[in-house]
Amino acid sequence: MSRALNILVEGQTEKEFVTNLIYPYLLTCGISNVRTITIETSPGFKGGDVRYQARYKKNIQKILRGQEDLIVTSLIDYYRLRNDFPKYAESRLLATAQQKVELIEKGCYDDINDTRFIPYIQLHEFEGLLFSAPNGFQELFPDLSRANRNELLQTVQEFPNPELINDRPTHAPSKRLERLIPNYEKPLYGGMIALENGFNVIMEKCPRFRSWIETLITRMRA
Repeated sequence: MSRALNILVEGQTEKEFVTNLIYPYLLTCGISNVRTITIETSPGFKGGDVRYQARYKKNIQKILRGQEDLIVTSLIDYYRLRNDFPKYAESRLLATAQQKVELIEKGCYDDINDTRFIPYIQLHEFEGLLFSAPNGFQELFPDLSRANRNELLQTVQEFPNPELINDRPTHAPSKRLERLIPNYEKPLYGGMIALENGFNVIMEKCPRFRSWIETLITRMRA
């Protein structure tokens, strides 16, 4: 059996994103054994509220006990990340969000202490990737008001790297979408917007995300 790539995700939208965009891309790179696992939260419910010890770490360790020839990674948001993650308090002293996320990722890696584990936390949140191109907004929401459409398109133009769209409560990518698209539903529209934009565009516009994907490919081929 080929080496298995296990991607632990925060919720259903991220799971569909892996299934519909990341997996097909990895397949073109010769990587076909990919499994997506949604973080278990409470009995009968999956997704959201990612607590470190009880959920994130517990799920990672459970997967790592499964077999030897595997890689485990994660796709969770930095926005509203709980303060129980390793190095969270120390990270608050750093200058940039990217430095903070990288320190927290290192804290997770050191705590779990397994070379098969590649922690990844999306800066600032999954929805930032949806601002990689205007296509999804233009094609899927033709009935938006001119003001709302213009604000969405202006955000795309304003941030050549949409991963840097800030995480203030009223300006986070998810909050922009909820405010500008009436009845926006993340599970329904998130994957559709990403598909309309295209994975190659996301890779081109989001360097930190691209680095994660390239790292996974390198490790899977090793």
